[in-house]
Amino acid sequence: MSEDIHLPTVLIADDDPNLRLFLGETLVRAGFAVLFAEDGLKLIQLAQEQLPNVILIDLMLPVIDGYEAIRQLRNDTRTAHLPIIIVTARTSPTDVVIGFDTGADDYVTKPFNAAELIARIRSLLRRTTQRSVRNPLTGLPGNLLISEEIRYRLQRGEAFTLLYIDLNDFKAFNDAYGFARGDQAIRLVAEICEQAQNHFANHAIFLGHIGGDDFVVLCPTAIAADLARWIVHQYEQASGVLYNEADRARGYLVGHDRAGNLAHIPIGAIAIGGVSSTPTSTVDELSRVAAMMKHTAKTFGGSAIVIDGTRLR
Repeated sequence: MSEDIHLPTVLIADDDPNLRLFLGETLVRAGFAVLFAEDGLKLIQLAQEQLPNVILIDLMLPVIDGYEAIRQLRNDTRTAHLPIIIVTARTSPTDVVIGFDTGADDYVTKPFNAAELIARIRSLLRRTTQRSVRNPLTGLPGNLLISEEIRYRLQRGEAFTLLYIDLNDFKAFNDAYGFARGDQAIRLVAEICEQAQNHFANHAIFLGHIGGDDFVVLCPTAIAADLARWIVHQYEQASGVLYNEADRARGYLVGHDRAGNLAHIPIGAIAIGGVSSTPTSTVDELSRVAAMMKHTAKTFGGSAIVIDGTRLR
């Protein structure tokens, strides 16, 4: 298995070790890095951990079959965007239709032509890079568009602030309520950010979704503090519906913090870190400092705002 991070990675999921070996050698010669999964459960775990560029999946996998594996990948925000090619001996129209309905992007049948398979993979990679660069869960611009917008504002010499928004103890929340409720929390943050854009409609505000529970808002520096406070207030008011009655009554849920310690975790807590641009700012510098400000805000436990090193809430 190649571990060159500069090569596009293909995850091969097939229970036939000889076919895995053949496919792996073929793809390595064609300039790809490869990962292997012998069953559907391993496939899902590797896809979540490694985020390959393309997945080749056999429908007849043990433990979890290919249909169910594709369904789970498409319903997970971490892996929903990954391109999937079915490699199968099943050639009936019904099997192919079910595969596409489940979420596959393409298919090839066994026995297959290696050159054709490589061509399909490369074609799918090209199409993927041309897809909308928006987060699949919220529809907000992703990392590429965020960086382009920051760069554009820097080139124009605008005085703006980058706000980095993050839910506190989101892993503990997901552990307690499940990923579906976690997706609801993420969508709520996106909705509140969009409402903020409307509330401050006279100002040039850009919204972006980095991934997971991490969001970015770019706004004129003059309104950054008010905008951040507005977002925090709205989330605290609206997020109660995400918790059960007992947790709401206590004001916290019982779970494990990032260190693995059992803790009382405040409900509806959100952290915002911000950094204001300067004439010499760069995209990398702004993103790095904003992450530091957000990390500082998260250390206060409850909701907090830290912009340019000053705690505002």
